Amino acid sequence: MTHNIAIIGASGYTGAELIRLIAGHSTMKIKALGGNSKAGQSMAEVFPHLRHLDLPPLVRLEEIDFSTIDLCFCALPHK
Repeated sequence: MTHNIAIIGASGYTGAELIRLIAGHSTMKIKALGGNSKAGQSMAEVFPHLRHLDLPPLVRLEEIDFSTIDLCFCALPHK
């Protein structure tokens, strides 16, 4: 069974690390990446070391359809 994953705060360092870890997990598929300040950009533009991964573009939080998401990681700043 594959779990659909969303990452909020994907355009930051912690989000990028989550992407790297989850991309190697056989039962997880990254379906949504939230990054308000970088919305509209690809992860390859923000983090070139992730360009080899097939990832959805960064979008604003309001644009994520959570009805299709099984698990959401929050990687927002602590403030």
